[in-house]
Amino acid sequence: MSPHLAETTRVSCAAREIAFVSELAEPLVIDVDTGIDDAFALLYACAHDEAQILGVSTVVGNVSLAAATRNTRAVLALAGRGGIPVWPGAATAMSIAAKDASEIHGQTGLGHAVLPEPEEPSDTLHAADSIIAAARSHSGRLILCATAPLTNIALAVMREPELPRLVKRFVIMGGAFSEPGNVTPSAEFNIWHDPEAARIVFRAFGGVGGAPVIAIGLDVTRKTIIDESDIAAIESRIAGKPKGAKLTSFLEDASRFYFERMEKTIGKRIFTMHDPLAIAVALDPTLVETRRAAVDVETAGRLTTGATIVDWRGQWGRLANAEVAVAVDADRFRRLFFDAMAGLAEGAGDRTQSRLPRSDL
Repeated sequence: MSPHLAETTRVSCAAREIAFVSELAEPLVIDVDTGIDDAFALLYACAHDEAQILGVSTVVGNVSLAAATRNTRAVLALAGRGGIPVWPGAATAMSIAAKDASEIHGQTGLGHAVLPEPEEPSDTLHAADSIIAAARSHSGRLILCATAPLTNIALAVMREPELPRLVKRFVIMGGAFSEPGNVTPSAEFNIWHDPEAARIVFRAFGGVGGAPVIAIGLDVTRKTIIDESDIAAIESRIAGKPKGAKLTSFLEDASRFYFERMEKTIGKRIFTMHDPLAIAVALDPTLVETRRAAVDVETAGRLTTGATIVDWRGQWGRLANAEVAVAVDADRFRRLFFDAMAGLAEGAGDRTQSRLPRSDL
C-alpha cells in the first residue's frame, strides 16, 4: 500500500470511529496545552454526560507538546476517561518561537501535582486531521473548544477551509478586549504565543454561514476567581466519595503552585479560572453575555504583538467574525464547577470511551 493511500485510509478510519462513538450526546472536541487550568477544564468536561468528548487535541503552549500530551492523558485517566483519544498536534508555533508558561504552571505543567504515567497509543493522527475528521462526521453539530494557542485550529482550517461552516459552535479562551493583557500590557498568552495562527483563525471564522469565534477573554475570566477556601470547600464536599481522595490530592497540589505564583506576582493567593470557563461556555453559552464585532490580531507591532483588536464601532467595514464575552454569571459558573468536581468524585466521568475494534473499522 502506498504511503498516501495508507494515510487516506487512516483518516477514513478515524472519521468512522469518531462517528461511531458520539451518537447519544453533543459531540465535543477540546484543544489544549495542558497546564493547571486546562487540567481543571478537562475535569469539568469529563463530569458532563451531555457532552460526548470525541477527542482532545494537544499543542505547544503552556508547556511543550510532549508534556501537554502526557498531562492530558494523565488527567483524563484521573477522571476515569482514559479511553478518550488524545491527538498530538503542533510542536512549534507558526510565529517566532515564544516562551512557555512554566513559570505559572511549573516545569511539568501541573504544578506540584504528580499523576501516574498514562498509557501511550502507538498510532495516532495529527490533531489537525482529527479535528477535520470530527467536523466532517458531525457537520453542523460539533462543538469545538480551544483553551490553548490556536496553532492546531489554524492548521485545520488551512487544510479544510470549510471548517467554520462544519462546526456548530467554536469557543476559545483567548484575548484581552477591554482588559490589560497577562503576558504583555496588551496581549493575552494564548493569542500572544502564536499571533499568526490566531489571525488565521479569526479571519477564517464568522464569514457567511460560518460559526463565529466565541471569545472568552480576560475581560470575563478575571471575574471567575477561586481561592484556597474554595479548594477546601470542594475537598470537604468530596471527602469520603469513591474518587474523592485522588481528586482532592490533585486539586490541592496543582492549585497550590498557582496560588504561590500569584502571591509572588500580584500579592494574592488566587486562581483565575480561564480555561474552565471556556469549557463551561462551550457547554452552556448562557453563562456569558457577548457582543458581536469584527476582531483581528496584531502580528507585527513593536509593543502590541498578540493584541486582539476589536472594532466595536464598525469602522473597518468588515463582517463581524466574533462574539466577544463582555459579562459572565460568575456565581453560577462557580456552582457548576463545584458540582462537577463532586460528580467526578462520585465517579460521574468514570466510564470507558466506546470505540470500534480496529478490525471493524
